Amino acid sequence: PARPLDRTPRARVSAGTATMSDEKGARCSSEPPAADGKMQPSESRPLKVVIDPSWSFDKEHCDPAEFFWEAKIGEEAIFILQGRFEKYCSRDETNERCLTLTEWMRFNDHYRLCGTDRVEHFFRAMDRSGQGRLSWQDFLVGCSAANPVTPHILNSFTGYLRAQYIFEFYNVSRSGSLEFEELARLLVDTRKQGEVDQEDNLVFAKKVAQELGEVSVVTVRLNNLFGPVCDFRASTKWTGVRVRREIAAKLQVPTEGMELLIGERVFEEADILEQIVVAEDLPTVDMTMVRTNWDQWPCNHEETFSDKIEGLERLTHVTFPRFYEALTSERLRGTSRLFRFQRQIFQTRSRTPAVGAPARTGGA
Repeated sequence: PARPLDRTPRARVSAGTATMSDEKGARCSSEPPAADGKMQPSESRPLKVVIDPSWSFDKEHCDPAEFFWEAKIGEEAIFILQGRFEKYCSRDETNERCLTLTEWMRFNDHYRLCGTDRVEHFFRAMDRSGQGRLSWQDFLVGCSAANPVTPHILNSFTGYLRAQYIFEFYNVSRSGSLEFEELARLLVDTRKQGEVDQEDNLVFAKKVAQELGEVSVVTVRLNNLFGPVCDFRASTKWTGVRVRREIAAKLQVPTEGMELLIGERVFEEADILEQIVVAEDLPTVDMTMVRTNWDQWPCNHEETFSDKIEGLERLTHVTFPRFYEALTSERLRGTSRLFRFQRQIFQTRSRTPAVGAPARTGGA
């Protein structure tokens, strides 16, 4: 059974203005949405986040009803959202209603929740099962977390759940940890309100990687059917996609059509290097490049953050516990603006209490 939660109100949230105040009167806010539903940026006072060290938040027994109460999402708003979901959804092989990526794109085209360059990232982060479709529950919780006025209380329900979605949004490789390139892109987005040049972003990313990152490295000895090709160091957290990109950059060949083997096993794009290397406890791994498109040599690739770094930082990875710890200790700031829709998706005709919310007393 779940342990009882401390239900003493630690933060007060106003759904209309996303205003939060703690028991000592500290206050922070984001601007309310405009008439068209889009959030109005505040250049003079960026969004800040309340954190109360005395709040006894239990991550292991997180009650969804508490999240909806804290996010101020009521039954009527959920009912309206479900109607919108059902207009675009289909049914899977078990007859459950769901949204495929194509259906989610059509949904986004209509409601304009995010730019086309981010629509697949939102879908991937909201797809908790990793099956390439959004169930109603996936859709509801994901939309709740991405809603522009959902508060970002770091050591509480909204902050913890939003931290998970932020992590998944930037974990494009789906490796379960942020590689340096993914971490760098996340950090750039935390700083977008100010004009920061690329060199400053790179220095900042290296600093954070040194503080939060862990390193697990092997040497890859790449061969083809005619003999040795090159050696390089790789993180054991790299996926087949990332390894192919490293090889492609070194050899100036395209990643498309590249086929790799480790021993007799095909190293697929979605495979993670540690699944093979760590299991056999190998400091080096022999990899065979069975096929590549040499006829397209030399092939130039777009430079990435990691291409500009020669040190171990480019091989670091950041786990979710380390990421969340940095958020709650406020060593990593600016995350409240991440994983946010451009406009409101929840609408109500009248104000209703949040789903399953327990009775609250004493200044909530």
